[in-house]
Amino acid sequence: MKAIVLYGQRDLRAETVPTPQPAAGEVLVRVRRAGICGSDMHYFLHGRAGSFVPKRPFILGHEIAGEVVAAGPGGDANLLGKRVAIDPSMPCGYCAYCREGRYNLCINMRFYGSASTDPHVDGGFAEYAVAPAANCHVLPEGLDWTAAAMTEPLSVCVHAAMRVGTLAGKSVLVIGGGAIGQLTALVARAFGASRVVLSDIAEFPRALAVELGADGALDAADPDIVGAAEALAPEGFHVVFEASGAPPAVSAAIALARRGGTIVQIGTLPADVTAPLNTIMARELSYLGSFRFANAFGIALDLLSSGRVSVDRLVNATYPLAEMDAAMARAVGKDGVIKVQVEP
Repeated sequence: MKAIVLYGQRDLRAETVPTPQPAAGEVLVRVRRAGICGSDMHYFLHGRAGSFVPKRPFILGHEIAGEVVAAGPGGDANLLGKRVAIDPSMPCGYCAYCREGRYNLCINMRFYGSASTDPHVDGGFAEYAVAPAANCHVLPEGLDWTAAAMTEPLSVCVHAAMRVGTLAGKSVLVIGGGAIGQLTALVARAFGASRVVLSDIAEFPRALAVELGADGALDAADPDIVGAAEALAPEGFHVVFEASGAPPAVSAAIALARRGGTIVQIGTLPADVTAPLNTIMARELSYLGSFRFANAFGIALDLLSSGRVSVDRLVNATYPLAEMDAAMARAVGKDGVIKVQVEP
């Protein structure tokens, strides 16, 4: 099959590799659409994604939707011919975190298109991918490939929202207007937030957020952003989602949260950052991490299929797999795009 293999920093190569064969309990999926995620961009730009450093070439891509074309021994033959979205999480199921239901923290987690474990797990920037049958969620009629491949990033945002407990009636600020930020704003609205505001340094994502239903937008580069925020939330925001991964955004999140508020860190920061811990203490702020997702994939798919969350305006470009270099350049350049997908 044709695949795009990461060899190192800014080194993606189109290759012909053996088509994977489904083992017991697995199915073979013909990939129809795969999205380029922020972590894929980190691997491409920096040769790593946070602490995950590749030890050998592998295939990126974990936002995958496709059609089941074969089943391994003991696989679910009922899935043959079905259109599915693949949950890329493969936890062990027996560690303490899995038993507690927090399987996103599994110490033995295997994850598509990731170097977090060795051997690395090949992802969906290829014509085919194997998947556990249990990870294949059948798509409802009418849900197209574009939306289906957004189920995974939407799950990240659903999980972040669930970390707070409830958003109903609360004011919400989302820092960062990329795919995760835009989706988080849409989830916040779907989950009953009374006010949703998005902050970014660029005009395009700010304007798009407002067009999609946000109550306002803040220029992250505004030297008086605190004053601008007070006009939208006089006492500060109940909940701030930091989805940019930019170190200055950490201080901004703390400054813009109201007393007793909650900050959720979704974005991956490039390095350790300093934070005003005394401010967190004195204002009794809760600072929560949100990593990948657990128990959220089905909810995300329901949000998409019901229309409560629409992603049509967020996927701005689709490229053939053979044009992966152009697709990655477009995604990295962020020139008028939120999400770029590839189509094998």
